[in-house]
Amino acid sequence: MKRTTLMVWLPLLVSACAVSRVDPLTVPLSYTQNPKNAGLSGALGCNALSQVQVSDARSDKTLGVRVHESQPLKADVTAASDPGVWVQQGMQSVLAQNGVIFQNKGPQLLVSIDALHTTESIWHRSSYQATIAITGRLESPSGKACWQETSRGQAENYGYSGSNEDYQETLNSALDTATLNLAQLQGFRDGLCKCSD
Repeated sequence: MKRTTLMVWLPLLVSACAVSRVDPLTVPLSYTQNPKNAGLSGALGCNALSQVQVSDARSDKTLGVRVHESQPLKADVTAASDPGVWVQQGMQSVLAQNGVIFQNKGPQLLVSIDALHTTESIWHRSSYQATIAITGRLESPSGKACWQETSRGQAENYGYSGSNEDYQETLNSALDTATLNLAQLQGFRDGLCKCSD
């Protein structure tokens, strides 16, 4: 009798655990420094920047999309805060961890957000992906452009569906990677010296 009852209820319990709807989501962008990023870019010959200034060059400001793995369910993800501020805070943090000093003298780093996209794939829980593309340009104090190049970062994560914490961890990891990739470019490293006056 008990076995028959279990066989009847088991499919119902399993289906109850699976997500049956996908709602739009708004995610607050919040940067948290990762101690593991310290020193990863290597020693810098010149290490001064006056500031990091970020603009959002994306035409589509949607942050990403939520999709169901087995049903045709889909919803948009938007950012609850300014992506430019988030990128600025994250880049300054990672660059400082890798020896860059922010002071009144030195070149400024102008950054444009070219792409920023998340994908949350939902079943019982969710897998998360984030990609970001940024273009950095170094300008001397007099406004002379010394260097420009694009850098990208990607990250993956897994956790509960619609989790702000999992979104933030994935996005922050992608931003860290893009920033470190930029800091390791020889043109950026040379530009820190060439753009000093």
